[in-house]
Amino acid sequence: MSIHDYLPTNQRLARQLLGQRLRAVLRLHDHELEDEPRVEYGIVLLLGSTGEEWLIDKEEGKGNLIFIDNPAQAMSESPWYRGFSRRTPIAEPSSDHPLRFLVTEPITGVEVIGRESEDDELPDCFAMCGLRLTTSSGSQACFGGYLRGPVVASELAFLSPDEVAPDLCFTPL
Repeated sequence: MSIHDYLPTNQRLARQLLGQRLRAVLRLHDHELEDEPRVEYGIVLLLGSTGEEWLIDKEEGKGNLIFIDNPAQAMSESPWYRGFSRRTPIAEPSSDHPLRFLVTEPITGVEVIGRESEDDELPDCFAMCGLRLTTSSGSQACFGGYLRGPVVASELAFLSPDEVAPDLCFTPL
């Protein structure tokens, strides 16, 4: 499968986040977390306030996000996703949580984050390595892989805009 096969699906599913209020942003994992849930290894499950769900993983081969169309089916049928039995909140509504806005405000902007491929033979690497979400107050969070640079391969992180590399490209959906 090439990125051209799954990129349109990713964009369609990411576009569905516009106008949504998330009730949960969860890190699915199979181990004790050693770091903050926002920067740990593991897939991400977003739960919308009206029942929508988005399961987001990372394709390690090309560094792009993969949106799983049917999270419940994927988690019941795939041994890979079934193995992530623990769920830890990445964003919580408490007033002192830095990502509180993700679960208390509607999403008003979604941008694809990309970066230049470092391999001329694989030009579609990093074409959709993350998303930047903007909420109604103007608060923003970037999430994805390789957002701080091509160093941490297993990270699917939620970062503030000032924590990401300066050479990223942002394209509104």
